[in-house]
Amino acid sequence: MPAGAGSNRAMVPFLANMKAVCIRAPHAATVARMALRIAPTLACILVVVFTPAHFARHEFPVFRVVLDPGHGGRSMRPISLYGDRYDSISGAYLDIYKEGAALYGIHEHVIMYAIARHAERMLAHCAPGGNFAAFRAILARYTDVEPQRITIETSLSRPDSRNESAVRGRSDPNEQFRLFDFPGTNGTLREGRLSVINARRPHLVVSLHCATDGPPKYRGLNPVIVAPYGMLYEGLRYLKGERQTPNFFYRSAYRDWFSESSARPDIDWFIKDVSVYFTGYPPAGYPSKGSRFKGYRYNMVSWAYRDPAGWEFRAWHHPDRTPYAIKYRGFNASNAFWERERSVYERHRRDGGPEGYGGDNHYASAEIIRYVLYSLYVDAGRRSHPDERLTRPYISIWSVPLHVNAINAFVELGYLRIPHHRHMLSSRQLEIAEGIAVGVYSLLAGVTPRSSNLAQPPRGKRIDFGKYSISPSKNYFDCAAHD
Repeated sequence: MPAGAGSNRAMVPFLANMKAVCIRAPHAATVARMALRIAPTLACILVVVFTPAHFARHEFPVFRVVLDPGHGGRSMRPISLYGDRYDSISGAYLDIYKEGAALYGIHEHVIMYAIARHAERMLAHCAPGGNFAAFRAILARYTDVEPQRITIETSLSRPDSRNESAVRGRSDPNEQFRLFDFPGTNGTLREGRLSVINARRPHLVVSLHCATDGPPKYRGLNPVIVAPYGMLYEGLRYLKGERQTPNFFYRSAYRDWFSESSARPDIDWFIKDVSVYFTGYPPAGYPSKGSRFKGYRYNMVSWAYRDPAGWEFRAWHHPDRTPYAIKYRGFNASNAFWERERSVYERHRRDGGPEGYGGDNHYASAEIIRYVLYSLYVDAGRRSHPDERLTRPYISIWSVPLHVNAINAFVELGYLRIPHHRHMLSSRQLEIAEGIAVGVYSLLAGVTPRSSNLAQPPRGKRIDFGKYSISPSKNYFDCAAHD
């Protein structure tokens, strides 16, 4: 339905009420005087209220989406000036800034920004006052069912990074691209991308990445997910000695943990991440890049779950029975962030769900990939390539899915060392972007996909956002913003 098509129907009850007022008026003269008095006001109401933009914003469900293209910036030294993960306890950056994958002159941050920008333009047809007929034409490539009209307000998490000489010429090339908050030139903290994302209160964040290379079993396109609190807490119990064996890990759907190298088994990398997640430190004897202390990441974001001002003084000595304890037995998950982690909403985001595990985050990530594959398949004359497939997820304690309340569709769109992926990412960006845009719409409204010969077709199931409702006027996605 065109954006303003409901205007005349919406006027009927309004004018009917006006008619009822006139009928109840006791004298014709009174009615006439009333009409003269309200005519200017009524005209203003008609102009302001009955406009296509108003109905595009209020007549249809409204969703907020952030497209989050990975990286940007420069990996530069010294870390004290150009680093990442600023720690307000020590007043220093804890790690070098990572500018993203690059190979054969192809840069992840350039490709992902270009794809995100294309997808943003397509989703703009669903914005207030947008040309939904144009988006309906895109959807017609995927479904025979008339789509539901919804409103999608889309934004990007970062600015353009494609002009590398301009980025390098800045006094701080990384200031617009860091995930975490960082000190500005005047000494005050500036918001990183995670803080910016949470301030927008999105329902869905789509994080776009690619990698240089990966293990053979991950060859394809991958979801990237964070394990639920319950799984990580069992790891803490194992570190405390309350669990004698790690059988809980091997029996879990999350056992295929992200490995930093093949020198250790998956269980070791899981234990390392559990230790960092709860205490900020890896276990003794584990390798560590950069500072051994990885920081309290939830306190590196301006959001509702940051500890109150002055927390650094308490954390400095890592006292027992606090969230800042180094000893596992002394750790006490007793602040707003840990209450959030134990909440039913985080279970919805990160556990169970349509994929069987990983919650709505896993489903959203996998579904975006399935729509990308569908778009590539349709564009190639309904043919698919063996390297165009959805494969297993990377599971760890990744920063973005852990530090937003939105559903996070985090995807690795391929590997630069694979020739077909290089071609796909360089030459078929519009098709990839279209798959992302249609996938976003499907996650918000649902789509009945046209049948195909794809081995992994989209499911078309919308996310049940109702389970994230806290009250009639508030949902979980609203809660992350720092007031």
